[in-house]
Amino acid sequence: MKSKLDKFKTKNAKGVLALLAGNTLAQLIMVLGGFVLARLYGPENNGTYNAFLSFVAILSVLTTFRLENIFVISKSSKAIRNLFSALLVISSLATFIFFLGYCVVEEIFSLRTSLFVVFLSCVAGLFTAWNNIQNSLFTKYKFFKFISTGLVINAIFSVIFQVIFYLLGYMENGLIYGTIFGTMVSCAYYFSITRGRFTAINWGLAKKTILKNKEIVKYTLPSDSLNVIANNLMTLVIVFYFTKEDVGFYALSAKVLVTPLILLSNSMSKVFFQKTAGMVEHRAHDLYALSKKVILYNVGAIFLFLIGMNTLGIYVLEWILGPEWKGLSTMTLILSFWILCRSAMNPIAPIVVVIKKNHYALYFNIYLVLVTVITCVIGGINKNILLTLSLYSFFAGIGYLVQLYVVMRELKRYKLDE
Repeated sequence: MKSKLDKFKTKNAKGVLALLAGNTLAQLIMVLGGFVLARLYGPENNGTYNAFLSFVAILSVLTTFRLENIFVISKSSKAIRNLFSALLVISSLATFIFFLGYCVVEEIFSLRTSLFVVFLSCVAGLFTAWNNIQNSLFTKYKFFKFISTGLVINAIFSVIFQVIFYLLGYMENGLIYGTIFGTMVSCAYYFSITRGRFTAINWGLAKKTILKNKEIVKYTLPSDSLNVIANNLMTLVIVFYFTKEDVGFYALSAKVLVTPLILLSNSMSKVFFQKTAGMVEHRAHDLYALSKKVILYNVGAIFLFLIGMNTLGIYVLEWILGPEWKGLSTMTLILSFWILCRSAMNPIAPIVVVIKKNHYALYFNIYLVLVTVITCVIGGINKNILLTLSLYSFFAGIGYLVQLYVVMRELKRYKLDE
């Protein structure tokens, strides 16, 4: 019988630790650097920057069609290598077509956006998509250390270039330029590892691989697309109803709370996805217990963080950021309920792909998009951003809890069938 120490030293445990270490260091660099940069650039420029980040996050998901998820659940090495090469081409074409389409629409209807900023978003979105594709490949083969190193490289170079562009006087887009350079450097690092995986594309095989995993396209793509839209739509909609300063305040409040959630959830979810994909056929009855354990660890850690942040941390942060950021504590307190509820579902979110219940996530993300739009409209009509955030935090949080209940109920059936 293995001792607790032996169990801790399993490859999966090491994978979690490697990702957690990389995520922690990367997020620490981004957060500490972000605080300095927030003070330097101010709320308005941070508002523009966070709108850019939201656009990039949405575009990087849409252009890969989430087909990189197939890597983890596929058993054919040949099919994986072929699809990997195909996805690099598909994401590039999708980004190019999107930009051309946006230019055409802009000529017909004025969207009140800078085509240059849209172009920069497309560049960043493409490199982010390539990073996502390669990270999924690393997850398949348990190369968690490479993912971790890439995250740190991205964080370091992004912050360095953002400081450089500030010193050069690029106040309006300096944060954007820095992020693009950081993403490109990390992407180059990933390519230095995956270049041996390139192969001549067999489009017939790629189509066959996709059709064999059509649930990814049928449910995961629309679900993940709606999810990333829902999680980033608030930033974009606030721009229309409120000011860039409001965007900056909301984005920084959300970043302070979401960062530890990402640290824990992203590390756990990647390894959780890989582990559960192997369990579903032979040890499906253990999925419920494993999921429950992951949830309890994650929620407990986030709960302790939220207490510390709302009792002392945020006031220290306001003092560090300076008088321009006074009032950040109110938004942080309002959004804490949403973060706590989200922390219960985030780390086990990939389980719906494993148990082929992708439509659960799809229904939830439709709900989340509706909640985002409706709460923004209500707050916008009343010209009260705190009302928008209060309604969003409550109803989005309740939605995460309902989704968690439905998923755990499904996993419990596997346990009862033991």
